[in-house]
Amino acid sequence: MKVYISQLTETENIIDLLEKYDIGLEIVLFASPYCLDKQDEFIEIYKKELGRLYDAVEFGIHGPYAELSAGSRDNLITQVSTYRMQQAYDVAKKMDANYVVYHNGYYPKTYSYIEWMQRTPKYWNNFLKDKKDDDIKIHLENVHEENSFLMNELMKHIYDEKTSLCLDIGHVNVYSKVDIEDWIKSFGQYMKHMHIHNNYGDEDSHFAINKGTMDVISILNKLKDKDITISLEITDVNELRDSLDILYKNGFIKLRELAKNNI
Repeated sequence: MKVYISQLTETENIIDLLEKYDIGLEIVLFASPYCLDKQDEFIEIYKKELGRLYDAVEFGIHGPYAELSAGSRDNLITQVSTYRMQQAYDVAKKMDANYVVYHNGYYPKTYSYIEWMQRTPKYWNNFLKDKKDDDIKIHLENVHEENSFLMNELMKHIYDEKTSLCLDIGHVNVYSKVDIEDWIKSFGQYMKHMHIHNNYGDEDSHFAINKGTMDVISILNKLKDKDITISLEITDVNELRDSLDILYKNGFIKLRELAKNNI
């Protein structure tokens, strides 16, 4: 299990965490259309901000999601969605990232399952057809889904070594009445990435792993030997520090050996 942290604050606030722990960085900046349009400029900023760590830290990219829809009835919307998602993929290639996370984008009661499934497998297969030889993984993330059925059905059409699911346990705790353990069991081999954060079931708070109704360590202990990556999506830097300390004490992460990385 490889651990990343999602960057939800300025780089200067997490440099010491990246230096201390052998963790990766899931960059959220390129979820912004503005940053995607100026991607080369922002990549250079990252190189300067991270300095010696740039070549030592493994990267993931969180792709754009606002107003995008892979299952839209409107071809113009799907064209824009493809354009933005391709931009994020281009960033991943330029930064030698390991993966890109995209939202599944389904909103309950907006589309029927049947209608959504008429469009989304074709959309993703078209998006992926020229990317099969790349090493970059693509993970599709649950957000408002009330159960795992739709994403599992999608995986039956597009799952392979490159394309899989990202289970966001915080989203499950807020938007689904199905137990997280059942989601994990249902996703099975399709799940290769997870977003980890806690809440009290009332809103998507992105709290520390020990602040909320979920026993996150218990969840992770059951997955410890799985070939998956996880990213901590925790907004408050102090809570992120506390969460990393907890993961370290429980054996999920190790200290970074700077000399070993030749930095």
